[in-house]
Order: sequence, then structure tokens, then C-alpha cells
Amino acid sequence: MYASIFMFWIPVDESEGMPMRKWWIAAIVGVIVLGVGAGTAGGRAIREGDNVLPPNLRVGGLQLGGMSSEQALGILEARIRELEGTTVGLNGALSDAASLTLAELGMSVGAKEAAADLEAFGKAKWHQRGKMKKELRADYEMEATWDEAELRSETARAWGELGASEPRDASRTITAQDEVVYTPEAVGTEADLAALRASIVELTPQSLADSPSGAYKLALPLQGVAPATTVASLKEEGLSRKIMEFATSFATSGEGRSYNVAAAAAALDGTLLLPGDEFSYADIVAKAEQDYGFREAPVIQNGKLVPGIGGGICQVSSTLYNAIIRVDGITVTQRRNHSIPVSYLPLGLDATFADGYIDFRFRNDTGKQLLIRTVVEDKTLTVKLFGTMDENVSYEIETVRQQGGEGIVIESYRVRKVNGEATERTKLATSTYKTQNGLVAVNPAEPV
Repeated sequence: MYASIFMFWIPVDESEGMPMRKWWIAAIVGVIVLGVGAGTAGGRAIREGDNVLPPNLRVGGLQLGGMSSEQALGILEARIRELEGTTVGLNGALSDAASLTLAELGMSVGAKEAAADLEAFGKAKWHQRGKMKKELRADYEMEATWDEAELRSETARAWGELGASEPRDASRTITAQDEVVYTPEAVGTEADLAALRASIVELTPQSLADSPSGAYKLALPLQGVAPATTVASLKEEGLSRKIMEFATSFATSGEGRSYNVAAAAAALDGTLLLPGDEFSYADIVAKAEQDYGFREAPVIQNGKLVPGIGGGICQVSSTLYNAIIRVDGITVTQRRNHSIPVSYLPLGLDATFADGYIDFRFRNDTGKQLLIRTVVEDKTLTVKLFGTMDENVSYEIETVRQQGGEGIVIESYRVRKVNGEATERTKLATSTYKTQNGLVAVNPAEPV
């Protein structure tokens, strides 16, 4: 409180009835009362002026000078809410998709330092504000930050499934004419959420002074989704063409044997060997027995034909053997001939099987895939091999017969030809067939 005291000397004629001393006291009191009233009004004006921020104060570019701290804080908070409440949606055909605010997408705007100083200024005593005004900064920065985890999860939740189309794998078909035909792949699409997030972050406000747009519309960027299988990847597998086929006839076979040949052939059909895989005919026999079962037909036992279950399955293994020895890159790891000659193949070119005792095995060393297909038609079994092999290379099989003391001995050889010219002759195997001590009656309608 301020008071002004003024003293005046007022001469009074005592002859007029008032003593000089009383006039003097009255003047002093009046002057004091006037001074006190003037001091009170002036103090209020000073105090109210001290609550006003400096005229040049800005926060994030927003002019707040000349206001009270309460007014400035209210405007600051309202502008922050307005910026964070700006919505983001999609345009074009996806305009009906959900819209999210920048705050929901993980953005937060703040001016913590400015807010703290303005709040402290508003709470200070009036006589402290003069000094505080000098300490307030002219320009305060704003902060806009993003919660990356929230931005990632919310964009995925709201827009992750939009614009998607499934890729289509390439396929390979082998026609009835043994042609390898490819159906091309198709690239799919999916939302490029990384690019979308980058576009959203570009909407970050740079100043509190800028008027928010209220709503943004963005294009949803799409990116290609590669199919798992392409024509190129299929061709790389190596099933480029039919490289060999070999056929044998079972025209004179009875019903049981014919059924067993067809059953084993069906189990073999579609067998795919990857590079380095070893084939076991025992696996095929087990599959055929499980899926189709076998019927009674003559089998070879101790060098004689006897009734049994599964007669005829060795014609499938033997036909397959004759196909694989005529191509490059196949390594025979186990093969035995029958104990007596068979009617459907030359001597030395058969491959027998005895469950738990004799197997027929070979390894795919072509470096590419090898596919085995079978066809049974008009009592003819055909084994076809699909893979990779030089078209200029072919093989011929030669056999040399010797009469040994223990029976017939056959040596088989493989002759490699390039452009029709023999370049290499390699021994395949030696096959021995037992000498028969007596006549073995064989029904010509039931070959082994």
C-alpha cells in the first residue's frame, strides 16, 4: 500500500474563532486520507500489470505475449489438443476405411518447459513477477514425439488387411503326351505399412502457430508379394523333360498277377527323388500293400514257381531298373537278379525283390530332381523318368552270355553314345541263374 502525505501551513486568524492549531491538524488528516486512497488504486494497477506476460513471448511459434499466464496456458493446451486430434484416413476407393487421430496413432505434442514456466509465473507473488519477467524466454520450443510401437500396431490393426491380393504360385503339369507345361506365377499385393507410417510421420506439426487441417487423407501404398514358387524356381528343380521310358508286357499274366503289377505300379507312380536321395523298392511294396493289398499269384521260391502272395511285383522293379540304367547320374546301390530267368526281360536285366531279404535300391546323383511316372494300359507296364539329361546322349545295353558250372552267367554292359557315336562302355553287373536239375513245369500264362 502506498500513501502520500503532504503538509501545508495554513495561517488562521484566531480572532475569527478557530485556533491555529486545530486548522493545522485537520489539514494533515485530510491530506493523509487522500493519499491513502490514491495509493490503494495505484497498487492494484501495478499488481495486475505484473500478471501479464512479456509482449514478445512465443511458444512453438504461437504468440502468447501480453496475456495472463492463465489465458496463455488455456490457449496452449487447446492448441495441443487440436493438433493431436487431427485425423488421418485413406482416400480413393478406401475412403470408407477407419480414420484415426494422430494421438491414437502414437503422436504426442508438448511444451513442457514453457508450461512449467507459465504456471510458475501465475502462482508467484506479485512482487516476484518483475524479476521473473526478465527470466522468461522470448521463444519456447514445442516437442512432437511418436510412440513407434503404437504407430506400428495401430496402422496394422486399422489398415493392414486392406488392398491385399494373394500371390499365385507357378505350377508344372505333365500332359498325357509327356510334355512339361508351366503355368506362370502371379505377384500378389499387400499394404506397404512401412511407407504408410513414413507418410504419417511427415504430418508431424512443426509449429503451434500453424492452423491444423483437421483431417488428412493419404493414399494406401501397396507393395508386391512374391509367390513362393515361380516358373524359374520350378525349372531350376530340373524336371525339364521326359528323359527315358521303358515298357514290359504282362499280356499272358492271370488276374492275380495282373492286379499285383498294377498295384505296385500305382504305388510307384509320382515318386520324386531329390538330389542325393536313395530309392528303396521296399518302400514302394509296403505302400502298395497298405493302399491296395496283393493277391495270390506264382512267386519264385528256391528256384521254383510256387503259389504265393504278391507275384508280379518284381516286374515293376525290373522295368524300373531298365529305365534308370539308360540315363546319366543314377548310381545303383543294390540289385539282385532272379534265381531263374524271367519271361518279360532278357537275361541279366531283371531286378528281384524279397521282403526283408533282397531290395532294389539306387541313388539320384543327377544333381537335379528325378520324377518317376508309371502307366499301365493294355497289360503293358511303362515306366517314365522325368529330369535333366543331355539330349545328345543315349545309352545301349549289351549282354554277354556264358555257360558256367553253376548255371547261366550273364554280364551286362552299358554303352554311352554321344550324337550316335559310342564313347564309353561300362560293365553294369554279373547275373547268375541256377542250373535246373529237372524239368520245371511252367504255365506259359503265368510268367514270373
